[in-house]
Amino acid sequence: MTIFCTIYYICSYIETIPQIVKLIKTKSSHDYSLGMIALQLVALISWSIYIFTTKQNTVVYIGTIIDLILLLLVDFLILKYYKADNQ
Repeated sequence: MTIFCTIYYICSYIETIPQIVKLIKTKSSHDYSLGMIALQLVALISWSIYIFTTKQNTVVYIGTIIDLILLLLVDFLILKYYKADNQ
């Protein structure tokens, strides 16, 4: 079952990294939905709480931490460039 968890995390990272690159390159975030980003963050925080309050495989802990860091980076960049676009 660890292989499926690993596949999930790899796909999640592949999905997130282009968002980070696009945000840094364009310095604009108006094509992102703040509601969707907030919902993703709530979902990942809920997942993280569940993972860290149960006994899991090391891959799950590491994957969840990296997933959380990447999403927080996306959220930070979106908010940073969203505020810059509105000024």
